[in-house]
Amino acid sequence: MENKYLHFTFSDGVNTLNMGCGETIKIVSFKGLESPLYTIHTSSNATQDGLITTGKKVNERIIDVVFGIDDVKEPSFYRRKIETFFNGKKRFTLKVAYIYNNAIIDFEVQEFYWTPAVTLWDTIEGNLVLMCPYPYWSDLDNFGKNIAAISSQFTFPLAIISFYGKGKSRPGKIMGYNALSKEVNLHNKGDVETGIEIRFVAKRGRIKNPKVTKLKTGEFIEIIIDMQMGDEIIVNTNAGKKSITKNGVNIFKEKNKLSSFFQLAISDNKISYDALENYTNLDVKIFYTPKYLGV
Repeated sequence: MENKYLHFTFSDGVNTLNMGCGETIKIVSFKGLESPLYTIHTSSNATQDGLITTGKKVNERIIDVVFGIDDVKEPSFYRRKIETFFNGKKRFTLKVAYIYNNAIIDFEVQEFYWTPAVTLWDTIEGNLVLMCPYPYWSDLDNFGKNIAAISSQFTFPLAIISFYGKGKSRPGKIMGYNALSKEVNLHNKGDVETGIEIRFVAKRGRIKNPKVTKLKTGEFIEIIIDMQMGDEIIVNTNAGKKSITKNGVNIFKEKNKLSSFFQLAISDNKISYDALENYTNLDVKIFYTPKYLGV
């Protein structure tokens, strides 16, 4: 890969538009892929010098892109294609491949215009201003683990030979041992905390009040409900997407009132699961996507 490789893939959920290396639409310049701006909140004390920091916030991200159409034969075709695609009424994602980094982000079109040409033979250039309400880049990979996966302690089948008498033997019985692991470590390699999606599945029978706990802080999510075999409850703790559904139906009010939509801290997070009754009937899958300040 070239050390200057840059490629943008825009998507409106149905169609895509590509810019950059190897494309007819070239990227002339860009900014906004790095860490966004911060707002620092302060307060003043009449008898104390300076200010007191009361809070910090990462602002929305603004990405500016200048692009050009590298086609002297059919520039009007691409001009129309671009105008139709970047309809401000739609919502978009931008996937970036920059040098060795890859990430994706949601955005709205804040501004789009063509650069005025000096002559009719000038290369057609356009300008995009993208506003990303949620400022973090997401990893292209979604990580997940099944906390309740059955862990084998012996290789199956395990044959043990039983010896008796002089020069005589017979084969032993096939045996083995399975253990249910009630906790798992989830490593968040991102720059900031990230939400999770929990999928409780009643795999082996009835379950009462499934629960997941973040062991270091004691934060937990417990759903006060009876699950029958085959039921699936999905809990999402991501910002702007917080929800609880059972078989696709909203059951947000069924959570324990002390529950919190906790986030995974940077680095390691030990997570455990349980249930008020029949926890061994559960499959518990947790998915998460690391997030970054810049690409």
